[in-house]
Amino acid sequence: MCGRFSRARRGLEYVVPLMPDTIYPEADPFRPSWNVGPGTKQAVIFPDGPKLEHWGWRPAWAVSRKMPMMINARLDKANSSAWKRMWKSSRVIVPADGWYEWVLEEGAKQPYFIQPLDGKPLFFAGLSTIPPGGEYHDGDGFVIVTDASDAGMLDIHDRRPLVLTAEEAKEWLDPKTTFEEANYLANTVATPVEAFKWFRVSKGVNKAGNDEPAFNEPIDQG
Repeated sequence: MCGRFSRARRGLEYVVPLMPDTIYPEADPFRPSWNVGPGTKQAVIFPDGPKLEHWGWRPAWAVSRKMPMMINARLDKANSSAWKRMWKSSRVIVPADGWYEWVLEEGAKQPYFIQPLDGKPLFFAGLSTIPPGGEYHDGDGFVIVTDASDAGMLDIHDRRPLVLTAEEAKEWLDPKTTFEEANYLANTVATPVEAFKWFRVSKGVNKAGNDEPAFNEPIDQG
């Protein structure tokens, strides 16, 4: 799953690779954060540019059952009633620099930061409840698409965010990309585990609200 991530560059560094000709908003929606958590408003990239949206969604049926907010959408559930409409017409990109996962070590949760070896921005496949051309309303939000984690990536979790290259992200965002094409893309072109590195980081990241650049730095392995 993806429950926390880091995104601390200037907004243009995420947007320009996907849409070089876009008119960037005067009020930059990107705020640097090294500990982005669910339930917050974050900048995500729509086909017409970046906008702020709430991370997490709880449909009416989930509210009535008192279920927790959804923050991820499983790739293998694309055809389900909960996600198919969004897969068809409300695909977004969630930009990031890396994400966190936790390992139980000596009885405590130890966070690890996972980032690309090449140091380039990451583009997570995402889904939004806001339809094309629609406006934000209370209850709207985005989720991050997750896929089965390849063996070897920390060996701690069976899910990880679906990471796309810039070219794949463009296709994912394109309104002309059909549901079938988006589904095929997501199932065939995920960035391989060999493209990443990971290391132990400060347990300060465990607490929501804590936010500092040091969370992306390795701590002493000894």
